Amino acid sequence: MVSRLNDAMLLTRELVKQRWTPMAVLSMGPGWYEDQYLKTLGKLADGPLSFVPWYDPNKKLSKQLEAALAKAYPDINLNTNHIYTFEALLIAADAYKRAGSTDPKALADAIRATDITDNVSIGPGIQFDAKGQNDNAEERGHPEPRRQAGHGRAQGRGQRQGRVADDGLRQARLKLLAPDPAPAAAAAGALLGRIVRCPRKSISTSPSAAC
Repeated sequence: MVSRLNDAMLLTRELVKQRWTPMAVLSMGPGWYEDQYLKTLGKLADGPLSFVPWYDPNKKLSKQLEAALAKAYPDINLNTNHIYTFEALLIAADAYKRAGSTDPKALADAIRATDITDNVSIGPGIQFDAKGQNDNAEERGHPEPRRQAGHGRAQGRGQRQGRVADDGLRQARLKLLAPDPAPAAAAAGALLGRIVRCPRKSISTSPSAAC
């Protein structure tokens, strides 16, 4: 499911309104992990999984970034938006330091020669190929290269984002929204049945209602 912030909130509220609890909400968009979504919906925001570029919590620089953000802005969760910004600045600062100049050509050459191994995103570091892509950053378990940052899995719980991943990156266990799929499937089937047979304006969200 792909959606922005407002769409994610609307979809979640509609799921609650329809009394439908799917086994999981899998998101490839930014809306579900953003602070406003988590804080606005409270407990209703718990559970959706975001498959997005994320940070590796075991990296030294990630821990430093998390600590710095928590100290300066304790109510803000570290997420993809911060990672993109931080690593863009990291690349620029590293290139400037190596170029020793603000000359555009010197900076461009320095950026092309980027070789940063101490970063925050998932993957071995930041290096660019001839096409300007960071091919070393790959999604775990996926053979195709990913741009700029490795993809991670984050699950909202208690207005925070818990990192869910493979191997040594595992911070938390995946928690399904509805462990038993039968009630969710039955509710969804009943709702779809009412939508098919009832006039649109007369559809009731009550599981026992005829229309």
